Amino acid sequence: MKGTRSIALLTSFALIFLSGILSSPKEARAADEASAAVKGVIDGFTDSFNRHDPHGVAAWFADDADFINTQQVTSHGRKGIEEHFVPLFAGRLKNAHRTCTVRSIRFINPEVAVVTMDYVLTGTTGTNGEEAPVRKGLYDWIVTKQNGKWLINVLHESEQASAPGVMPVR
Repeated sequence: MKGTRSIALLTSFALIFLSGILSSPKEARAADEASAAVKGVIDGFTDSFNRHDPHGVAAWFADDADFINTQQVTSHGRKGIEEHFVPLFAGRLKNAHRTCTVRSIRFINPEVAVVTMDYVLTGTTGTNGEEAPVRKGLYDWIVTKQNGKWLINVLHESEQASAPGVMPVR
C-alpha cells in the first residue's frame, strides 16, 4: 500500500512537471509575440511623433484612452489626443525628435501590460522661439489588447528634473 501511494505520488509530480515543461514553449512563444506587439506600438507611436503626425499618434491609442503630459494636462479619447497634438506639432514640437528606451514590459494578464520607458526629446522650441535644451523623462503606459490589436489606454509622461539653475521649457 505504501509503495503504491509512493508510485502514485511520484507519477502525479512527474505529470505536473512534464505538463509545465510541455506547455512552457507555447507560453513563452505567446509572451514573446505579445512583447513584440507591444514594442510595435512603442515604435509606431514614436515614428508618428517624429513625423509630427497628430492623427498617426492618436491612432495608437484606445478610443477611451487618457494622455497625461508633463504639466498634468489630460487629454481624453483618441480625438482629444489628436487635437492636443495638432497645435504642438505646428508650433514648438514642429522639429522635435523623441527616442524611447524600454525599461520594462510587465504583463498583468495576457491582454494588459504596463510599460515603463525613458525618453529623450530634442528639437523643441521655447516660448521665445529659441531651441530648448534636451529634455529627458519617463513614460508609464498601460496598453491593452483589444480585438486582436494592442493600443495605449493610459500614457503618463513625466520629466526628469533639470540641472540646478535650468528651468524646463513648458
